[in-house]
Amino acid sequence: MKKWIAILLSMAMAMTLLAGCSGGGDETQGGDAQGEAADGAVTIEFWHSMGSTTGELLQEIVDEFNASQDEVYVEAIYQGDYTTAGTKLQAAVSGGNAPHVAQIEITRVGMYASAGVLLDLLPYAENDPDFDLDALYPGVMDYSYYEGQLVSLPNGRSVPVLYYNVDALTEAGYDHGPETWDEMREMALAMTGDGVYGYGCPLGDSWYYLAMMLTAGGQVYNEEGNNIGFHDESGTKPLQLWLDMIDDGSLYLPEGDDYASNSALRNAFMAGVCTMTMQSSAQYRSLVDNSDFEVGVAYIPKDVTYAAIPGGSNLVAFSGMSEEEEEAVWKFMKYMCSGDVAGKYAAGTGYLPTSDAALNSDIYQEMLAQYPYLDVAVEQLDYFVEMPFDESYTEIKDNVVGKYVQECIIGGMSPEEAVDHMYEEAGAFYE
Repeated sequence: MKKWIAILLSMAMAMTLLAGCSGGGDETQGGDAQGEAADGAVTIEFWHSMGSTTGELLQEIVDEFNASQDEVYVEAIYQGDYTTAGTKLQAAVSGGNAPHVAQIEITRVGMYASAGVLLDLLPYAENDPDFDLDALYPGVMDYSYYEGQLVSLPNGRSVPVLYYNVDALTEAGYDHGPETWDEMREMALAMTGDGVYGYGCPLGDSWYYLAMMLTAGGQVYNEEGNNIGFHDESGTKPLQLWLDMIDDGSLYLPEGDDYASNSALRNAFMAGVCTMTMQSSAQYRSLVDNSDFEVGVAYIPKDVTYAAIPGGSNLVAFSGMSEEEEEAVWKFMKYMCSGDVAGKYAAGTGYLPTSDAALNSDIYQEMLAQYPYLDVAVEQLDYFVEMPFDESYTEIKDNVVGKYVQECIIGGMSPEEAVDHMYEEAGAFYE
């Protein structure tokens, strides 16, 4: 906890240096925005973590915003994946070089909100007759409010889902994806053989372990908010399930340094090496477009209940700007949340539409006709769970929970020992 206090203090002290809101200098990457700012336009810098085709789509949306008016010009700059971008952003904020707007992984919002370095968007939202804050889905508005302030808006929100090879499942005699853990294990066994595994386990990201834990009846944090909420059977059962599937030969774990990587699992799934795997809903379009079989999508199978753990990113803006820059930032952030734009982003990826306007936009509905499982993630909004808005959660999720999941599955530690270690080390953050 002392480490986090030091980080937050350094960030707060840096607020006096943020007035210029200049970019990241030599640290920036990408930045292939097209066109130039019109004379007199306010230029704002937007850092994001979308690469590949999703990055191209995001740049297209930014270009369309720039072309739609001549008052604000947005320079979009790719800063690497969430982890890489998070490190760069933390350094930039601490050094007084924050961008105007950043797309950040949602569990990191609390760290910046606690430090008081985020712009309160509520006055702009409440005083803008063209913006209806209540129109945004409640499920995607977590990580948006902090101590009465509106510190972020949803952008690129996702949920973990189960992808399955419809052709392989049909050949094995099933006409639907698994709904329960028991069905998933049964189907995985039925599809295992001849170098094919029924299920691929994404060990490299604790998000998926937590998703399974929630369906076993646990909670991310306890009621006191000072430790994990799964120091019981709900925490050990997912680990034991995976160990049992290793024993029966139905669980695929990629070899080598990338054994735990999501990208390796996606490649194995598309190649037909494993026939089911958990991945982000944002991967739906990519998996469909790059697979030679029909791709099905289902909720994360339940043990005792369905549950959906929020993921993805939100947009934040940093304090210390001029009034003119703040107004420019609001105009851009409002645009990103508009129905047609949010619908286009969701339709092109698999991210959640953030409102009825986005869900019912022409482009989303047209894409839904081509990709029939596109809205499965939307249906899971009813099962979204409450998440901790806590500056320590990212560290606990990545470096405590994630570490002991791997210690158990590939290191020989028992599920009970692994969860005990998670409990002890997570609790140390609040001593």
